[in-house]
Amino acid sequence: MIDEKEVYRYLGYSSGWIAGLNEDTKNDPADGSPEVITGYIREAIASTETAMLPKACYGRFPIEVKGDGRIMLPYGEVVSHDLTRNLCGCKEIFLFAATIGAEYDRLLRRTRLTSMAKAAILQAAGAAAVESLCNKLNDDLRKAAEAGGYKAHPRYSPGYGDYALENQKGIFAILQPSRYIGLSLMDTLIMAPEKSVTAVIGLEKN
Repeated sequence: MIDEKEVYRYLGYSSGWIAGLNEDTKNDPADGSPEVITGYIREAIASTETAMLPKACYGRFPIEVKGDGRIMLPYGEVVSHDLTRNLCGCKEIFLFAATIGAEYDRLLRRTRLTSMAKAAILQAAGAAAVESLCNKLNDDLRKAAEAGGYKAHPRYSPGYGDYALENQKGIFAILQPSRYIGLSLMDTLIMAPEKSVTAVIGLEKN
């Protein structure tokens, strides 16, 4: 389920306050009232939940944190001081890839043709949807780790801090998400379908 409050957050609304959209098109009500915005958001959530097809794949791998920002990951050595701090004390990781599917992308493209305002809200609903999927997967992996006597660190994705987006290539080479969940990596390092996430979860022995 998509959290309505998260959609508001992705749209930039502060808690407890709904501002109007600063867009007036022939396809959108001009007043931008809170009631109109709420209606748009609930419509976007319903459409996204109908279109989305959540899928994920993951694997558990040994790693070596070498210090000086160097980490030996399953796809090779990486230099990232931020990821090193995140993985401090870890000798294993989960790698995962998750997506809400291609039908959502098609829905978003169709919406952009008729209303950019509604498309912006749909974007926020999609972001909330993939975040919810990752949180559920993260929780399942954390419980599995705890059952084996490990503590799971917060997930960390390529593009955060100095963990370069280029690392997507290594994650895709290891997990092969195009084979298992239909997730591809373009030359621009953007994933398709659009609302998709890859991440590292460190595992520290209790």
